[in-house]
Amino acid sequence: MMRWKPATLMASATALLPLIRVVAILALVSSAAASHELESGALLIQHPWVAAKDMTHAATTAYVVEIQNRGAKPDRLLGASLSGKKGILQKAVAGARPARFAAQDQGFPIEPGGFVRLQPNGARILFEGLHGALKEGEMVKGTLEFEKAGTIAIDFMIEPASLAEEDDRPIHHHHD
Repeated sequence: MMRWKPATLMASATALLPLIRVVAILALVSSAAASHELESGALLIQHPWVAAKDMTHAATTAYVVEIQNRGAKPDRLLGASLSGKKGILQKAVAGARPARFAAQDQGFPIEPGGFVRLQPNGARILFEGLHGALKEGEMVKGTLEFEKAGTIAIDFMIEPASLAEEDDRPIHHHHD
């Protein structure tokens, strides 16, 4: 029988935290995603969500479990808005610790039959200059802007800030 030393056990558990976080996010949003999706033309937008925030914070991040392109032509996610504020599309800089993000000025391409996912520690939409709180469990109006499909009105579900916490602390704003 193998005996585990506390340090080895702790290192193993720490290494699993990112995987545990992803599984928790998927478990939380999977039931809501089934009922919180929108079809617009060739696009299927599944569970757009934004991290909750209190009155003292002016920034938050938004994600979309998946945007599928069911059409025959490529499209591109170009932008987003939340409560009238324009968002910044960003992608995580690989290997950067703490997490850093670079603006995706060209957007995110979505090939025919393909998809794009905006998720913590990957791609996201940064919203700055927001006023008021975003309360967990509520919905907030927004839009997603596509090259071919145009601007699509959506509702972002407000999810616990802890789901995006590693992404958002601290928020880095970089342009490449």
